[in-house]
Amino acid sequence: SATGTGIGRTFSGGRRMKRTQFSLVLSLLLVFASGTVVGAFGLYLYTTKSVAATSRKSPEVYRRGYVDDLKTRLNLDEGQVVKLNAVLDQTHALYKEVRERMRPDMSRIRNEQIEKVNSMLSPEQQKAYELFRAEQAKNRPQPPL
Repeated sequence: SATGTGIGRTFSGGRRMKRTQFSLVLSLLLVFASGTVVGAFGLYLYTTKSVAATSRKSPEVYRRGYVDDLKTRLNLDEGQVVKLNAVLDQTHALYKEVRERMRPDMSRIRNEQIEKVNSMLSPEQQKAYELFRAEQAKNRPQPPL
């Protein structure tokens, strides 16, 4: 067989060439496989930490879980659960009352901020700011009543 390194010639020691090609293919497969594993792990972390953390429970679901946790951890009897629910109802009513009292002040503060921002903007920027605020309001969860 011919020897050398030129184009069209075969290497002496064809086994060595096959072993090098096999090592190259195996290395590439390992790189792609590890990329797949790292990608899957990253997706897992993103969905369990980021996405789940931003999805909010409804107040009813949160309260049910809260009561169930206390019932289990504190070994509450049914009478205590009834009293706990009464306390939670009273607290909810007080929070609602305070929010209602604060609403005019919060609205005034928000309107002052809007006026101050608008005063420093050009007319074109004011239009863009109004659009921005409308988009934000549409995407914002509504406060509980």
